[in-house]
Amino acid sequence: MPTNKLSHNDAPVVEDAFQQKAFIQRICKVVKECRPPKGIAINGYWGTGKTSALMQVYYQLSGKHPYNGELPNNDEKNTGPSELSKNIVPVWFEAWRYQHEALPIVALLNEIREQLDLWEKFKGETEKLSGVAWLGTLSVFDEVIKAASGGLFSPKMGNLQKAGNNWEAQHYSQPLPTQKIHNLFEEAVCKSLGGKSKRLVIFVDDLDRCTPAAALRLLEGIKVYLNLESCVVIFGMDQRQIERALKKALDLNDTAEYSDDNQAREYLEKICQDIYHLPLPDQAAKSSYFMGLLSPLYVGENKKHYQRCLQQVLDRYDCLPANPRKIKALVNRTSTVLSALDLGDGRDNLIKMGTTSEEEENLLISRKYVLLMALTIIYCFHRQLNEQLEKDPSYIDKVIIYAKDLDPKKLVETYSIYRPFQTILPAMNGDAKLPANPSDSNVFRLHDVFRDFDASIGNCDQEIAAFYAIKS
Repeated sequence: MPTNKLSHNDAPVVEDAFQQKAFIQRICKVVKECRPPKGIAINGYWGTGKTSALMQVYYQLSGKHPYNGELPNNDEKNTGPSELSKNIVPVWFEAWRYQHEALPIVALLNEIREQLDLWEKFKGETEKLSGVAWLGTLSVFDEVIKAASGGLFSPKMGNLQKAGNNWEAQHYSQPLPTQKIHNLFEEAVCKSLGGKSKRLVIFVDDLDRCTPAAALRLLEGIKVYLNLESCVVIFGMDQRQIERALKKALDLNDTAEYSDDNQAREYLEKICQDIYHLPLPDQAAKSSYFMGLLSPLYVGENKKHYQRCLQQVLDRYDCLPANPRKIKALVNRTSTVLSALDLGDGRDNLIKMGTTSEEEENLLISRKYVLLMALTIIYCFHRQLNEQLEKDPSYIDKVIIYAKDLDPKKLVETYSIYRPFQTILPAMNGDAKLPANPSDSNVFRLHDVFRDFDASIGNCDQEIAAFYAIKS
């Protein structure tokens, strides 16, 4: 990766950012050894790496990248896919791209048809179906796609279109009943895969970004048309968002026996029998990910010193969200600030931390890097508070009071001076930790930071003003 870059993009990657290898391998094992039809979901909040996890499963099973069919860029660092299986035929489908289609299942069925066509071309000569048999298989796919679209859509077969029309006229002169279509489709998929030992694995990404109606239409279509003995469907989803969408699309209401949340969950469980939650990264994993992303970026002339000081901050404080996308945003902002500010290579205004039994050198951390990390988090995630500090750097005193208060929520409700905290959720009441979503950006993760912070040490306001003087 070039070392002169100032920021990363948000493209998903095959790399295992949070050391989730065991989690990925477990899902691969289920895919290979389960009894289809099977619906599986990888659940995580937005930005927590669901697409990357899906891509890792795809790579481990197929040895290829889902977008371009090539090996991942960092494959030389790995020993290769550990779960590679010749019995898996993968299909990648980005649901949100088709959310405005009247029938998104038609787009998925057509994608399967195209992928199986390509798969057939790449299979060994001894495994190939005869031309006539393969033509019949494609014609069954076309029949299913027409049925799913209510007869409004019929795929083109290129140079085979005329032959396909003749074959269809001979075999399907009358409309087929639904069960007959299902049975023929089951047989066609099995033939195109090359036998009952092989299975079609469909990866459905970004279902949770579809409109409620589109998500429901796709789920219903999958249940009707892909409930096949050779088919496994893996969804990447934020279960919370999908259940909200289902409640709205199905117009669910609480009853005496079931809440609308339970009804939506039971509907989802009909399609996704197994839901796997992305493991939460611990402080060390989040810190390692942050520093790994920062390493190739340009941060100025004192890069090694900056990295060492920031590592100290992240080792001391668990202040990062458990969310790769949000950590990436923090890294990008940190790079911008460090490249614009000259923080020097010294350690001044040291803050004492840790226990008195530790070595003195390990008890001290440079305040300006603690402040840099805290202000960067506020800049990225707490807009109203950020704007107040930009207008009035002395407001840092109120931030420290809020962080240390025994009941920060009551503090905000009682005193209007704390209005910039209205949309922020405290993570602590005094010394007591409060339940908080590990991924959400509106959670205040800086209580411990400001417990150790003394704003009365000279030039604090000037340091904050310098941070906000960066107009980019």
